[in-house]
Amino acid sequence: MRTALLIVSLLFGIVSCTNTPIARPLGFMRIGLPTSDSSVVLTSDFCGFDAQIKSYVKVRYTDTVNCWVDLVYPDIRSTIQLTYKPIDSNLEELLVEAQKLAYKHTVKATGMREQQFSYEDNQVYGMYYEMSGASATTTQFYATDSNSHFLRGVMYHYSAPNPDSLAPVTDFMRSEILGFIASLTWKDGE
Repeated sequence: MRTALLIVSLLFGIVSCTNTPIARPLGFMRIGLPTSDSSVVLTSDFCGFDAQIKSYVKVRYTDTVNCWVDLVYPDIRSTIQLTYKPIDSNLEELLVEAQKLAYKHTVKATGMREQQFSYEDNQVYGMYYEMSGASATTTQFYATDSNSHFLRGVMYHYSAPNPDSLAPVTDFMRSEILGFIASLTWKDGE
């Protein structure tokens, strides 16, 4: 019995040591970004704006009284949260609040870039913020016509804030936001 066990152990030792071990780098899952050329108009009876969004975006109205809208990207676990407010002699207050909320995320961010935008044809003016590093949100913006309409947007990833592995998703979502802003129009009389 001992001899058979010794022979089997030797055979396993000889057979198992023929391949040299290979060190393999750690990897991350491949992220499949959504693709579509077709767009639809985001519009509602209770929000004072319209904009183009891609057909793969799921729209969720979280509060129809206050016009809180989530643009959900389920395949990449990201959301753009939109908050629309009519301006009632409170533009300065809305601007200060939007800026405070953007700067609140600089605690975890390693950097922040601000960029003003202006689309004269549609009377859309505002500020676009990009945060770098492990911040809860990497992109925020606000848009206004300076008279009647104010819209604030924040982009969230629903995963751990690892900037390296989220970089493709963050870049994709930033281009989605910039496209949304460029297509933004205000509804008259609202």
